[in-house]
Amino acid sequence: MSFSFQGVMAMVLVQDIERALRFYRDVLGFTVQAEQEEWVIFAEGVGLHTAPEPLPDVSFTVNAVVVTLFVADVTAAFTELTSKGVAFFLPPTEDGGITVATFRDTENNLLQLMTL
Repeated sequence: MSFSFQGVMAMVLVQDIERALRFYRDVLGFTVQAEQEEWVIFAEGVGLHTAPEPLPDVSFTVNAVVVTLFVADVTAAFTELTSKGVAFFLPPTEDGGITVATFRDTENNLLQLMTL
């Protein structure tokens, strides 16, 4: 291959960019790196972009990608985010040495916390 990838970013489609920005910045604590009217990029490797058309409330075909956020302690992050009103549908669960907890953002996108 004559080129190399410099990094990876997960771009999350949203209906309400301001609501999503408040969730990712204020609740999850992400750091805004760049921002325009229809998109936001965070230093954590996640971006938000206004969806080009309305998305259904819940669709596993649209939400086929899960944004995984690596943390040092899933249980501690779960406790803090729960206190901020984040509703998890999978609490911290250990399987084969990996701990995960899964929730949806304000736009119904799947996110999961993970500790290896």
